[in-house]
Amino acid sequence: MKKFKKEDTHPLAINIQKLQRYNYDYFNCEEVVFFEYIVVKGMPRVKYFTVHFPKIVELIPKIYQLSNNGKLSSDFSKHLSNFFIPLVDNYQQKNNIKNNKEEINKKEKKDSDSESEDVLSFFNNYLSSLKYQKNISPAALKFNDLDLFPALKEYEIDFICEYLEKYFEEENRPTLSKFFTFDSIAINKLKYVEQKIVDENDYVEHFIDELQRLYKSRIKMHNQSDSQKRGKSESKLVVTKRIKQQVKNALKVKTELEITNAFLPYIDQILKEQISISKILPYFFAFKNDEYEIIDNYLDYYNIHYGYEKH
Repeated sequence: MKKFKKEDTHPLAINIQKLQRYNYDYFNCEEVVFFEYIVVKGMPRVKYFTVHFPKIVELIPKIYQLSNNGKLSSDFSKHLSNFFIPLVDNYQQKNNIKNNKEEINKKEKKDSDSESEDVLSFFNNYLSSLKYQKNISPAALKFNDLDLFPALKEYEIDFICEYLEKYFEEENRPTLSKFFTFDSIAINKLKYVEQKIVDENDYVEHFIDELQRLYKSRIKMHNQSDSQKRGKSESKLVVTKRIKQQVKNALKVKTELEITNAFLPYIDQILKEQISISKILPYFFAFKNDEYEIIDNYLDYYNIHYGYEKH
């Protein structure tokens, strides 16, 4: 019984007889062996050297021997197509991804460069205004442009400008180059800014303690008054992280005296149940339409109605 021999559909040199398919006027023997190797085994990991499969497909009529009619046989052509076309598709897909990544990287770099120029322009315009507002000499505003960008990794530009203004108001013989002194451990943090933040937070804590003291004293005064039918149990004001930030923001535009004077009639009205609110401090420090309306209203009330007896 004759054994059935399965047709070999692989177009490359699985056996030595298939080497006869190559056009040795185009390739020599060593080049044929190398071509077989890189196609079957894959390209070695060598930088700047890749197998360009679309080019291989284009050169197939030169690589292989043609039939008498000047074309590849239909079966062999089909086998080559089945083998190489997926490689071409895969090559083009990878190449498209690579090109897309390169385009994205170029665009991101261009956007980043443009953004950096905009930030630097904004900062220089701010320095120009600050120079006239604070009567600062041009020499004091000299700085290295490259110092700004590490700081921007840690702070917003508006935040830097805010603390820069404080720096020139408070420091003795301030210079912009000294302002851009970075922390030795957290290399993107500015020493002045970080110390200032600590000082401000301590200041807020002490001021909240003062509000607690006033609240306690007004409760005591309320309970000692014969005119008040309902007493109030001693307690403390609820203070959250959000409240601390509200207090900090208010202290940027209001003095301690303005806030505490407004706080007295505000608490008194709460204790007398003349106003009804759900939260004491959030309502008092509410900031709306660029105004501290509650603080301003109760400061007016304090100025008109509160006083003391002269002896």
